[in-house]
Amino acid sequence: MSGTGIENALARVAQITSEAESIRARFGVSEPATPGFAGALQRAGSAQSVASGPTSTSAPNATVDRETWAKDLLRTLGMPVSNENVRAIVAWEQAEGTSAGYNPLATTQSSPGATDFNSVGVKNYSSYSDGIDATVKTLTNGLYDPILAALRRGSSADDVANAVAASPWGTGQGVFRVLHAQG
Repeated sequence: MSGTGIENALARVAQITSEAESIRARFGVSEPATPGFAGALQRAGSAQSVASGPTSTSAPNATVDRETWAKDLLRTLGMPVSNENVRAIVAWEQAEGTSAGYNPLATTQSSPGATDFNSVGVKNYSSYSDGIDATVKTLTNGLYDPILAALRRGSSADDVANAVAASPWGTGQGVFRVLHAQG
């Protein structure tokens, strides 16, 4: 491996580490048990991840741990981070099945720096926090109050799935199917 390759790899590691620190600070998440790049590799090997690498070259490639993203979304919404809420959001991410940048729920919310992922208008966001913020903005726009009410109760992933199915989000029964395919 050439010196340039090593330098590029080290620069990328520094970028990832810096981004992770920024995200932890923004959402009040403590340092992982195994910090730094070694911890990231360890978590990547065991975490259920969703590839958020966009089709557009203007958004960065990223792998976002589904459960971490779900918890960060719930915290930002001010909702209980209950097992049922996390289970519902993770199932929703799986039902969407998108690789849109920092956008596992496939929202179409505009945001500075966002690019189109597909012809429907699903966006690639330029950062993790932009994706969380856009999803929060979408969920709180007045069209999704039943979803927010189910999340506020925090006691039933099925309630969240049913609220998503009855909403204009477009996922339909997908969340419910994912939840029940898990057993």
